[in-house]
Amino acid sequence: MVQLNGGMISASNDYYDILALTRNADDLGIRRAFRRLALKYHPGINKEDAAISEFARVCEAYDVLSDAKRKGFFDLHGETGLKDGIPDGQGGLKGRIYSFDLETTPTLVFAKFFGTANPYEALDAIAAQFEAMTTNEQPKTGKNKLYTVELSLEEVHHGCLKKVTHKRKVLTEAGEYLEEARTLTIDVKPGLPTGTRFVFEGEGNKTPKKVPGPVVFVLKVMPHARFSRRGSDLAQKVTLPLYQALVGTFVEVQTLDNRTLSVPITDIVTPGFKQVVPGEGLPKPTGGKGDLILEVELLFPAAISESQKMLIKSAFFLPPVPTKDQVLALRAYDKAFVDPLKGWAHCKAKDDEVHVAMVR
Repeated sequence: MVQLNGGMISASNDYYDILALTRNADDLGIRRAFRRLALKYHPGINKEDAAISEFARVCEAYDVLSDAKRKGFFDLHGETGLKDGIPDGQGGLKGRIYSFDLETTPTLVFAKFFGTANPYEALDAIAAQFEAMTTNEQPKTGKNKLYTVELSLEEVHHGCLKKVTHKRKVLTEAGEYLEEARTLTIDVKPGLPTGTRFVFEGEGNKTPKKVPGPVVFVLKVMPHARFSRRGSDLAQKVTLPLYQALVGTFVEVQTLDNRTLSVPITDIVTPGFKQVVPGEGLPKPTGGKGDLILEVELLFPAAISESQKMLIKSAFFLPPVPTKDQVLALRAYDKAFVDPLKGWAHCKAKDDEVHVAMVR
C-alpha cells in the first residue's frame, strides 16, 4: 500500500509503479517508460493472456502522467479521487476529472503516441530512428505523400490560387509522434491538364536525421453540369428536334466565362453529328485555346398526324425545278403558313414536338 496525503491507493493502481517510475520522474522518463512497456505488452505482439489487461494499465498510466493537470490531481488524491472525485464535506463527492474506457482508450493512447495503431509500424519507426542516430551517412529523403486536389472546370478555365491543407507526422527526439497541420497554396495556371502534379519539397513527415520528402498534389477536374473536358477541348451534348436537324437552327451555349454563343447549325444533322466552334474551349498551356464541340442528338416526335405526314411527303417529292403552277401553289402555301392571323408558323408545338434547340 502507498500513502498519498492521507489517502491510500493500492500499489496495483499506482500509475508510477505500473510504469516502473519514481515519483520524481520527468516527462522524458515517462515517455520512455511508456514506449518500452506499451510495445512489450501490446496484444498484437504479446500473445499472453495477461497482455491485454497489462497493456490497458500501461496506457492508462501514461494517459494520466503525461497530462500535467491529471498528474497533479493524481499525486494529491490518487486514482479514486481522480475518477470518482473527492469529499465535498456534505457527504458527497466532487471534482471527478477522468475516466478510462478499457475497450477504446488504450488503442487511442497508443496511436496518439506512436502515430499508428499498428505496433509493428511503431517498431519499424523506432528502428529507423535508432539507425539514423547511430550512422554518419547523409540524411535520406522521406517518401512522397500523394494527394488529389479537385478543381471546378471554371477554376481550370480561369486559373486560380488554391489553398490546400495536409497533416504530417513529426517524430521528436524523445520518440513521440506529433501531428502538424500545414497549409499550402497551389498556383493553377489557366488550362492546366488533368493529372498535373504540384510538388512541394520538404513538406512530408519529419523524423530526426531524415530530410522530409515532398508532398504532391495531383489535379483532378470535378464533373461539370454542362461540359466535359477532352484535353483543351470542351464537349457539350445538344438535343435537336427532327425538323431543326433538317432545316437548321441556332443553338445558344452559355460559356464558362458567362458569355452566350449563338451557334448556327446549317448542315443536315445525321446521327453522330458534331458541330465544332473553334477557339471556345480551354486555354492551352502553349498558347491559344481549344475548341467547343457540340455533339448533337436527334429528338423524334412521339407521333405525327396524317396531315403532317402528307406535308412531309410533299416536301420530299417537290421537283428540283417546279412548274409554274407548282411555284404558285408553294407561294400560296407559304403565305398561308406565315399569315399573322390565320397561319401556324408561330404556333407552339406540343410537348413531344419541341421546336427549340435544347442544350443539356
